[in-house]
Parts: sequence; C-alpha cells; structure tokens
Amino acid sequence: MKKQDVLIITLLFIVFFVFYMTTNPHYGDAAAMHHMDMVYRGSPEVPSDLEVATDPSFEVGERVVSRADHMVGMMDGIEVTIVGAFDTVAYATTYTSTNSGMLVENHKWIVREEIVEKGDLEDGMEVQTTAEHMKGMRNAVHTIDYAIPTTVYMVDFELPNGVQVTNHKWVIEEELEAIE
Repeated sequence: MKKQDVLIITLLFIVFFVFYMTTNPHYGDAAAMHHMDMVYRGSPEVPSDLEVATDPSFEVGERVVSRADHMVGMMDGIEVTIVGAFDTVAYATTYTSTNSGMLVENHKWIVREEIVEKGDLEDGMEVQTTAEHMKGMRNAVHTIDYAIPTTVYMVDFELPNGVQVTNHKWVIEEELEAIE
C-alpha cells in the first residue's frame, strides 16, 4: 500500500468520525449514553390495565413543548405530539441494563402497570418490569428511586438530528407545556 493510499484512508476515517460526532445526539455524554438503547419506533400498545386519562391537561393530537430533561439533549424545548394520555403512578428507577451492562441511574419513567410486583411499592424497593421502551430494561432488577402520581403521555417527536421518534413512553404532565 502506498503512502498516498494510507493518507486517503486516514483522511476518510477522520471525516467519518467528525460526521458521527456532530450528528449523533448521544456521542460524548456519558450520562446520556444509555439512550443509545432507546427504542425509536415504539409500540402503540400499552398495558391492558393502564387507564386512559379522564381529564388530561393535553389532548391526543395536541402539539406541546417538552421540558423533559431526562433525555439529555433530546427532548428539552422540542415540540411533541400527544398520542396517548393515561392516569397512573410514574416511577424513576435505577437498574443495570441487561443489554449493555451499563448502570442506568434515575431512569424516567416506568408506569405502575409495567411493574411485575403487585401491592404497595416504596422507594428503595427492588422490582422487575415488563417495559421495553429501552433495550435492556425488561427483566432487569430495578430499584425504585421515587414515584409520582400523575398523567403520563406517549408522544411522537423529531430529534434535533432529524430522526423521528414514535410512541415514546413516557413523559409526565409536569414535563409538558402548551405552545404559546
């Protein structure tokens, strides 16, 4: 291989690497790396015992602004479309991904109906989930960080890099605001 060929291959690698770094919303942020396991095309199915919200602040089909900061650099300040609204308890949990082995701290959100264990749940309790909105979360042992009784929303949105996310589970009512 000639010197010129090596130089061209090296240059192409550098160009590709720079392109990857500037277009991947996850690159270089350790706190957000587990979102590489996010399911971008989620199922519209929800647990059968999850109750449709009786009086949600935002209606299905409505466009609102997300203030969710749990999707580092992905959802805060973007417009989302409501595709479902449900009354439940939302849980923030910490778990080790069965997909990557990475510790995922303070993951938001899993709803009560996605938790296998029945009965009263308390902060610090270990539980399992049927949720699959992140690869590696199902069948992992989750520790409950805290819970919020609220309306949760399933939403569609577009990432800053143009990738479409559908049926994203979950954003809580307190993380959304009307478009002015």
